[in-house]
Amino acid sequence: MNQNNFFKRVNLYTIIAVYFLILVGGIVRSMGAGMGCPDWPKCFGSYIPPSSVSELPDGYEALYVEARIKKNHRLARMLSAFGFEELADKVEQDPGIQEVTVFDVEKAWIEYINRLVGVVIGLLIIANMLGSLKYWNSNRTLAILGVVGFILVIFQGWIGSLVVSTNLLPGFISFHMLLALVLVCVLLAQRAMAVTTKQVVGTSMIFVLLVMMLVQILLGIQVREQIDTIKYVIADRFSWIDEMNAVFYVHRSFSLLICGVIGWVTYINWKKGGVHPLIWAMVAITGFEIVLGIIMTYFGVPAFAQPLHLLFGTAAIGIIFYLFLSSKFTVNRC
Repeated sequence: MNQNNFFKRVNLYTIIAVYFLILVGGIVRSMGAGMGCPDWPKCFGSYIPPSSVSELPDGYEALYVEARIKKNHRLARMLSAFGFEELADKVEQDPGIQEVTVFDVEKAWIEYINRLVGVVIGLLIIANMLGSLKYWNSNRTLAILGVVGFILVIFQGWIGSLVVSTNLLPGFISFHMLLALVLVCVLLAQRAMAVTTKQVVGTSMIFVLLVMMLVQILLGIQVREQIDTIKYVIADRFSWIDEMNAVFYVHRSFSLLICGVIGWVTYINWKKGGVHPLIWAMVAITGFEIVLGIIMTYFGVPAFAQPLHLLFGTAAIGIIFYLFLSSKFTVNRC
């Protein structure tokens, strides 16, 4: 296998793995298993989750709360030093920080699997970086992006530890997810430089669609943060949507505009003699997203629908980003 094929394969596997991690992360969140392991990188002080509460010391709940508070105090001081006073105050004063984590073997293993997938991605990212560095002289941008991806994964691991120490503070969870999306875009940019693909018509409209999807993702994050807040107050899932503010309705209505632009992009490509397979994939994903949105709105936000909605949304923005970049790199440069 030549170095070009090696890089292309590793890059593709890494992209798939990151999307899989996004799905797993969504499942962890929807099942309420984000604090299945109250410490990081270990799980209840062990590299393999305990099998029963009898393996934990007496008063373990207070021990982990105390450890979190100390770590958050250091984090708050760092945030204050950089001028993020409001966030620093929230990190220290949020009552959720002091919530006790009760051992649940199922949730511990769910979160542990999430972390194992993260480790696999870390190894793939290293391989992706090493493969891309071979093109330092022929395609320096591609090589630099490989290094950027590696740095992002390290930073993402640190943010993951803060998600745990802050007891799933919504802002940190959202930032954690956005970093995963940025990592996907870095990997896709490398692929667009390395792989020749069929060109699409309407690059300007695809750029507009990319901006619209970014806005939609940000709106979706706000909707998800509202749900995270509401579910701790109202147990009945069928009542959650009724408690949402205007952001939810903007998010829902904005999807209709996105569908219109996707339809137009598909039409102009069809008129020019052919629709790129990824455009058809985008159409299919949009259809799935609409169905999932309906299910969540009218069927009590079922847990299975939330991670799928997140996965398809991030997949759509990845496809749009790749199609846009592919129009900029018309020659296989590797």
